[in-house]
Amino acid sequence: MSTSGAQHRGEVALSLKNISKQFGVVQALKDVSVDFHAGEIHAVVGENGSGKSTLLGIASGSVEQNRGTITIGGKQLHRDSPAEALRLGLGIAYQDPAQVQMLAVKENLYLAAPKDRRPSNYLKVKDWAIDVLDRFGLEDVFADAPVASLSLTDRQMLEVIKALLTDPIVLLLDEPTTALGPSGVEWLHRTITQRAAEGMAVVYVSHRLPEVLAVAHRVTVLRDGTHQGTFDAAQMTEAKLAELMIGRPLSSAFPPRIEHSAEVQPILTLNGLQGEFCGPVSLRVAPGEILGIAGVEGNGQGDFFAILAGKIPPKKGIAKVDGKHADLTSPLGALQSGIMLMSGDRKGEGLFPVLGVRTNATIQELSRFAVGGLLRGRKERNTTAELIKDLKIRTPSMEQPVQFLSGGNQQKVVLARTHLRDSIKVILCDEPTQGVDVRSRFDIYEALHAKALEGAAILVKSSDPIELSEFCHRVVVMSRGQIIDDIPLAELSERRITEAIVGGVHLGFDASGPDQGKSIADQTAEAAGETV
Repeated sequence: MSTSGAQHRGEVALSLKNISKQFGVVQALKDVSVDFHAGEIHAVVGENGSGKSTLLGIASGSVEQNRGTITIGGKQLHRDSPAEALRLGLGIAYQDPAQVQMLAVKENLYLAAPKDRRPSNYLKVKDWAIDVLDRFGLEDVFADAPVASLSLTDRQMLEVIKALLTDPIVLLLDEPTTALGPSGVEWLHRTITQRAAEGMAVVYVSHRLPEVLAVAHRVTVLRDGTHQGTFDAAQMTEAKLAELMIGRPLSSAFPPRIEHSAEVQPILTLNGLQGEFCGPVSLRVAPGEILGIAGVEGNGQGDFFAILAGKIPPKKGIAKVDGKHADLTSPLGALQSGIMLMSGDRKGEGLFPVLGVRTNATIQELSRFAVGGLLRGRKERNTTAELIKDLKIRTPSMEQPVQFLSGGNQQKVVLARTHLRDSIKVILCDEPTQGVDVRSRFDIYEALHAKALEGAAILVKSSDPIELSEFCHRVVVMSRGQIIDDIPLAELSERRITEAIVGGVHLGFDASGPDQGKSIADQTAEAAGETV
């Protein structure tokens, strides 16, 4: 598919000159100038609060700058109008998909396409939508399915397709891989590389530095609203980019791994735990152990966490926390048993967006601040102030609604609850650093380390094999709802995890039988010995 308005390769497709924007007393952007060329993928990186989203908002016409000019395809954008930016040749795929949830995929595609590129006869919309999905390599997405029924991955890919339907001169991608697993990232990179080769300019905003360096031609770094420079991606490393982003040397992408003993009594014991789409799973996790959960999306990891968190009652099996049977029949039962979930959907499940930091942090533990049924406000505020300091939550006030905080600081507010409840023995972290900047990642890792040092078991479900290999003590890989590999610390690496994910074959062991609780490696060795 060619780009009707494409520039000649190397020409400036989008130009931002001397852009400044101030929100009250906060200087979001200060005299930022950058050109985005046709035929290139140009990444924009920076911490949360560095001005990336504001820059994209100004470029797309949804935010009005205080000073500066925007030029799209050689024509100046004279007013803050998304419709005008679209007319000039700009397309954008948002981090939070802008879709009509109750309408079908075909209808969302129809609404996104220009009038001259969609069928005039509504009876032909389904066939047209199927053709569009097939052209973009998403033939397995059902055109009649309501968007609300799609996975987050499919919704994010649909958002990219919607933006491409206009054949834009320049495509803005705001954290496009936040909800994508490895296969989704591969699809996205393949798609935008092809469009860039056809002459489209792609502006790629992301926190994931390995992905940036893998796909981008040039990289622009923002820090505290100022332009730190634009660089050839081939000449950059993750360490160099991170250092430019945070303004100080970066010795390691992860804090030093904490030690733990696997010889002690397990804090979490699962024997043949099974749900409708998950199991049987048998597992033992030691106090202080950080266990990674890996696998291709939709292979039972989400259901496994939902069962442990009490969101989906198990059908059979045994779950014990610190030697006591856990109540997994409800979220409250799981919480009272010592299991807490940090949901991957912060906005939808983890937080009350319109409420402040204090309320969100303490809402599950109000009893510890009450005497005779009356809330002791001073004690609650003092405790919240300590949490804000310890977890390095960047907020102008503890009463600031969390919807106005960055993704990293929102995640820290969720994490604060685990530091208030002393009875928590198992923490389920669903994509704990998804959409989080470099500095906030460190803070989150350190906060989880602190809980592990207190003896809690940390289960980390992540689509990032680098995170799992560098942060965890052990990683189990799931496929079709069951554990197919158990990778010990000595073997942990990004390559080892990826190979297990894409090439793993279920070994067929019965987790509810005599081998229950043993690692896959042990079972494999025993099976090999018996065969010999």
